[in-house]
Amino acid sequence: MSNMKLPKLLIYNPPGTNIYRMINTRNGKCAGTMTAYPAINRDIHIEELLIYNERRQGCGTAFLNFAKNLSKSHGYKGRVSVVAGTTPYDPHNPPHIFYRKAGFTTDDSKMLKKIDKCIRKGKQLDYRTTPSILMYYPDTTPPKQSFWQKIKNLFG
Repeated sequence: MSNMKLPKLLIYNPPGTNIYRMINTRNGKCAGTMTAYPAINRDIHIEELLIYNERRQGCGTAFLNFAKNLSKSHGYKGRVSVVAGTTPYDPHNPPHIFYRKAGFTTDDSKMLKKIDKCIRKGKQLDYRTTPSILMYYPDTTPPKQSFWQKIKNLFG
């Protein structure tokens, strides 16, 4: 018998569902759930991400890393999206800052500035004035170069 050690957080997917459950193997409790599925725009869309009693213990980040790897396994190059603010876990602490710190961005430049300002100042967003917004990992794949651009770069 080998002396295999289980990871602290174990994510599993009941067959035939888009629900992923995270178990804390140290105490045997369910740490959270994530509902995620392949979306039409070729990314993994997180419909819901709930962390129960273990906030600030790396559970949310572990789910995001899992979603990114799931995206890669589907051939989506790690693209993940989520609508920040739709999960009713903690309405007094909108998740926008968490997603931004994890590397997500949004096309809403006004909200992006507001989120970044809160991060810089160490403040929380006001849940009464923070709308739900689509956030996603930015595409980091370099743009394809034309044949002539490659030649120009070679000799330029």
